[in-house]
Amino acid sequence: MATLASLTLAALLALGLPAHAQPQNGAHDDTTVRIGVLAYKGPEAVQRDWSRLRQWLQTRLPGRSVELLDFDQPGLTAAVRARTVDFIITSSGHYAMLEQDDGASRIATLASPWSASPQLAIGSAVVVRRDAALRSLAELAGKHVLAVAPEAFGGYQIAAREMLAAGVDPERDLDRLQFNGFPTQQILLAVRAGRADAGIVRSCLLEQMIRSGELGAGELRVLAPLPHPGSSCQSSSRLYPDWPFAALRHTAPALSRQVAVALLTMAPTADGYSWAVPSDYGSVDELFRELRIGPYDYLRQWTFETALRRYWGLLLLALGLLVLWAVHTVRVEQLVAKRSAELLAAQQRERGMAEEAQARQAALDHTARLAILGEMASAIAHELNQPLAAIGNFARGMARRIAAGRTETAPLLEGANEIAAQSERAADIMRKVRALAQKRAPERRRLDLTAVMDEAVALFRAAHPQARVDWQAGAPAPVLADALQIQQVALNLLKNALDAQRGADDAGAEARTGAGETPLAVTLRALGRDWQVCVRDRGCGLAPEQFARLFEPFFTTKAEGLGLGLSLSKGIMESFGGTLSARPNDDGVGLSVCLTLPNLDLTETP
Repeated sequence: MATLASLTLAALLALGLPAHAQPQNGAHDDTTVRIGVLAYKGPEAVQRDWSRLRQWLQTRLPGRSVELLDFDQPGLTAAVRARTVDFIITSSGHYAMLEQDDGASRIATLASPWSASPQLAIGSAVVVRRDAALRSLAELAGKHVLAVAPEAFGGYQIAAREMLAAGVDPERDLDRLQFNGFPTQQILLAVRAGRADAGIVRSCLLEQMIRSGELGAGELRVLAPLPHPGSSCQSSSRLYPDWPFAALRHTAPALSRQVAVALLTMAPTADGYSWAVPSDYGSVDELFRELRIGPYDYLRQWTFETALRRYWGLLLLALGLLVLWAVHTVRVEQLVAKRSAELLAAQQRERGMAEEAQARQAALDHTARLAILGEMASAIAHELNQPLAAIGNFARGMARRIAAGRTETAPLLEGANEIAAQSERAADIMRKVRALAQKRAPERRRLDLTAVMDEAVALFRAAHPQARVDWQAGAPAPVLADALQIQQVALNLLKNALDAQRGADDAGAEARTGAGETPLAVTLRALGRDWQVCVRDRGCGLAPEQFARLFEPFFTTKAEGLGLGLSLSKGIMESFGGTLSARPNDDGVGLSVCLTLPNLDLTETP
């Protein structure tokens, strides 16, 4: 026995029991050794169940008396802090709390006879009536469940962990969670009476009550028992170390060593209980962490400190990502600002180039119109001579009548009207010429293509009195364009057609085809969703290879031509959404050049 005590003492020293310490109050000099016991089955059970332990310690501690004090869990905690007890015997969960907060130090662990391993001996039993339909912990959702107390290790906390693992949160998913306190036997009696669907107690309590006759063997059963080879009690949970015997911070080290040796040399009780070397209570710590209770209760409180302690790794990662995002954002903003500046500069350059190109196009259009006017100048001057000569003749005739004293009203009024008509004719010619010669930006506006063509044909006839133009103004043809530019295109097409017929005359085609007597045909018709104007001549036409280059800049079949008229005309028509095309006439004589513009009435229709 002495050898066993020596080995036990060496083991205790190896486990970190203090070799010496100064007493902090007078309790250690008292001859009474006070042991606080958690009375989970009631005060009477403490004296009954632990009497053999008290007697053994009494014999192993000569000159001292041993006293067992029963407490509930809050009372035992208060006694530890008041230093009114020297040692404690309590549940594993309660001990873990006292170790964390009050410096309790285990010196032995209770070895249960029903467990094959003294290190794993305590669990929770979820007990239901034998005829209950419940078969798994998951089916407890929505049920009425009794337990000992929120801080009860075997009477609630162990089972709570298993219920969470089964997908049932006991604080939220149960219909009712009721805590009945000590003694725990009343929980099983309430379940038997049907006052609750299930009850949570520490394992082996059901078997003990059946052996004592408090319960019948077929009345209750353990719900979803887990297999524990070598165990004689059923449990609904995994197992944890059994109750510890612990010294307190103020307990004298010498007394602690004496008690430890006494416990380890104590023979097993008649029920098979004995004391063994202190177990590892790390599994209890894991349970507390998972349930976020005890030392980990702070995890339930969402403060900055809690988040920092629990998620410091994720917070550090988030901070790093935030820094990277900030750097990336600054970099992107710099690149966007640089790119925006480049795009703005490019847009300004493109705008300048576009404005320059537009100005060049306007200059080319104006030049083309002046070229047309230049070619028409002598004809226009000749045409103006007619109304001016008529005005002079009528004015001189009226003067002679007045000089001769022939002042009849009717002849003089007729002469005045003729003078006014001829002056209006001359003014109209000059107005059209002036408008064509003006240099201005094109205007997109609604206009009547029929009226525009009528003015263009009239101006062409005034410039070329000898030319015959077959044109009949018809119904209005609404388009969106610039009247002056459309007239420019029409005059260019008419001039080209007249030159083609004159060229045919010079080549002797007149004798064969009568080109000199055939008028230029100008037609306007609706073509699908467009209006089409065609100018048809009876000239010499074009060779096939000339058609491919007809609208190219600087291509011309005239010896004195610049090759810009049709190219500019095609650009003008396309700018208004139209087209300019050419085709040989059906009889193979001459050419038809056609312009098209969208019918504004049809394009405006939804």
